[in-house]
Amino acid sequence: MNFDDIKSAWNNDNESGNVVVPSSVDQLKTLQLPVEKLRKAMQMEFFVQLFSLVLIAFTPKIFPLDPVMVVPFYAVYLVVIAISVQYYYKFNTFYKSLGTNTLSSKDNLYALYYEARLNIEMYKAYTYTLLPFALIIGVMYMVSHKSSEMTSLLAKAADHRGIALGLAAAFVLLVLLITALTEIWIKQSYGKYLKQIGQVLEQFKENS
Repeated sequence: MNFDDIKSAWNNDNESGNVVVPSSVDQLKTLQLPVEKLRKAMQMEFFVQLFSLVLIAFTPKIFPLDPVMVVPFYAVYLVVIAISVQYYYKFNTFYKSLGTNTLSSKDNLYALYYEARLNIEMYKAYTYTLLPFALIIGVMYMVSHKSSEMTSLLAKAADHRGIALGLAAAFVLLVLLITALTEIWIKQSYGKYLKQIGQVLEQFKENS
């Protein structure tokens, strides 16, 4: 990328009086690194999630289900795929926006920053939306293996309030754990790069 050309574009945009021009090309170079790392993190995320979705399709073969549960399993799986397609469409749109023209103007950079924040919230919503479907699939496996300890425990919970409350508490803790892990993953994968971009934007404001 030619940073002199980018600096010139920022100068041209500044004629409108609404754009803060970076004080040095070094600031633009500082921005380029986190943007590139953000793209790489998103690319890795896409392939990992795509592989996971494909792997789930073979779950009944790897971990046998009761034949009666196979059709309901794939019905749930198709709903997950439908939700994932919508998410990946928006994910891909944002990924493509992180092209070489990202730093060509202040407006582009601010758009990147806020779109990245929006994408993170969308990622959280996608993750939490899949939780009920994961629970349904888990129940299918428990029903398929009626002799399992978990199935026996669920049967006892129907007659004992204490056991039922214990299971409910365990489920809440599991959801909280998944939420915490999601937050940590996002912070490590995206948050630190987004923070760097935000810091440079603050420098632009200070130099205005």
